[in-house]
Amino acid sequence: MAHARRQHPNARLTPRHRLNMVACVIDKGWSVEATADRFQVDAKTVRKWVGRFRAEGPAGLEDRSSRPHRSPKRTIRSVRREVVRLRRKRRWGADHIAHHVGLSSSTVQQILRSEGLGRLDRGDRATPEPVRRYQRDRPGELVHVDVKKLSGIPDGGGWRVHGRGRAPSGTHAKVGYRYLHTAIDDRTRLAYSEILDDEQGVTAAGFWRRARLWFAARGIAIERWLTDNGSCYRSRVWAAALAETAVTHKRTRPYRPQTNGKVERFHRILLEEWAYIRDWTSERERHLAYDGFMHFYNHHRSHGALDWATPHETLCRLAGDNLPAEHI
Repeated sequence: MAHARRQHPNARLTPRHRLNMVACVIDKGWSVEATADRFQVDAKTVRKWVGRFRAEGPAGLEDRSSRPHRSPKRTIRSVRREVVRLRRKRRWGADHIAHHVGLSSSTVQQILRSEGLGRLDRGDRATPEPVRRYQRDRPGELVHVDVKKLSGIPDGGGWRVHGRGRAPSGTHAKVGYRYLHTAIDDRTRLAYSEILDDEQGVTAAGFWRRARLWFAARGIAIERWLTDNGSCYRSRVWAAALAETAVTHKRTRPYRPQTNGKVERFHRILLEEWAYIRDWTSERERHLAYDGFMHFYNHHRSHGALDWATPHETLCRLAGDNLPAEHI
């Protein structure tokens, strides 16, 4: 039997010393009490190792695992499979999965560790600075806006389907890039997003008008926009679009994307749970799945920062309605 843990080779009761102790009783005829005094252990310890040696031979002197033969309170297999499925499909953390399946975070982390899924190194952004979080008091008080550039997918799939260097030649130049324009409410995390062909000022201004109407239809009057210092947000057409509704435009400090962190985090969620969650075979296929993911994000994906409520549930609660509209 394998050792349960590695011991120091000169420890008092390694298998080698246990064999010497047993030999004193069996071969030399020492009494149990005398042997216990010689090896500075309890008499019960001597009887235990002598009994194991007589029953199993030298193999009985090895360490055994302390794991019980039965674990009636162990998490059932179907729930363990669901934990693993959510980790692989959604790439959620232990806290998020624990809320979803009704387990404690420590239990979920133990399950993930036993399956070799205890860490999410890929995509994590380590920073030596402490996390500083803020949240506005009411919906619409601040809306984060940003653009994410994403490579297009040629028909038949790109390198993720065919492998690096094996994709059909000349396809990448034809598909170009797509630009994810996103507006997310600071208080509720309710998000509106579109896949557009560029990030020019005219395109950004058009997106702003549609996003404002979308939020207004849900009872959110936007007071401030927060963007980075991209060229589209410094254009005259963008300024004119904001002036139409007297919305205040705030900008982040240069080279400080953390200020606009909520939309930055949303784009990371998009990459992990939509853009790269599977090997898409065409841009159209991925695009068609986008609306479904946005509905899932706003109506069904819970957030730890919202006490594990969804953005839509949070908006309804703040509006005095405890029952989301889709359940009425």
